[in-house]
Amino acid sequence: MSEEIFQTLIRQYPDARLTAAEQPLLEADFEAQKHKHFSRRALGGAIGIIHNARGQVVLAKRSGMHAGWSLPGGTVEEGEDFSVAFRREILEEIGVSLDGVDLIELERKKFISPKGETFDFLLAVFEARMGKKELPEPTDDALAEGLEIALFYP
Repeated sequence: MSEEIFQTLIRQYPDARLTAAEQPLLEADFEAQKHKHFSRRALGGAIGIIHNARGQVVLAKRSGMHAGWSLPGGTVEEGEDFSVAFRREILEEIGVSLDGVDLIELERKKFISPKGETFDFLLAVFEARMGKKELPEPTDDALAEGLEIALFYP
């Protein structure tokens, strides 16, 4: 992760909370995460809290390495702006456009293998609104990734 990218995001979103975390992973998960990150030349990840018109939030149920319910989002590709990547991922996975996208947290994450190998990852957490009260039918990307998308009251 480039220090320049981190500093640019801080300038763009001066009110965002800055955090750091170390995340030990099982060897297989570390290798999978490393492969995903480096094969795509990923800059990091962009996820977010999305509110609908009723005050519910959108969650995505994933399988595999990140199994379970989580905030929706995905990988920020090389040369892509984090907020653009977040909007793209949400459109691809959920099928909705977003309003009022704001970065609320920027986390420097360090993945650690059982052997002590590490790599850094930048995770941007956004908050946004979708104009619709209900979710559309599952997108082709959601179906291909085996995602279940649902609305929950906080």
